[in-house]
Amino acid sequence: MTQPLLKPSDAADLLGVCTKTLQECRRRGLKYVKVARGAIRYRADDLQDYIEAQTQCHSEQRKPASINTTSSSGVIAFEDLAGRRISKQRKR
Repeated sequence: MTQPLLKPSDAADLLGVCTKTLQECRRRGLKYVKVARGAIRYRADDLQDYIEAQTQCHSEQRKPASINTTSSSGVIAFEDLAGRRISKQRKR
């Protein structure tokens, strides 16, 4: 037997978010069923899969921060910029 499909408000309640956040979750991979023009529904199994995919363990190793002070976009790290300002003030 198939599961009943959940309305967006019910799915949002299950995830503990508002319906606007639920829309953002869809953009990030939450599966949904389009039953009619503009009508979207959710399967409980898909919500559970999304929760599992988003679950992170606090003990997982994080990637170390980059040692470079400049990113590929040319943005300078705050510490580097602050260091430059301090050295300019000392020269005066």
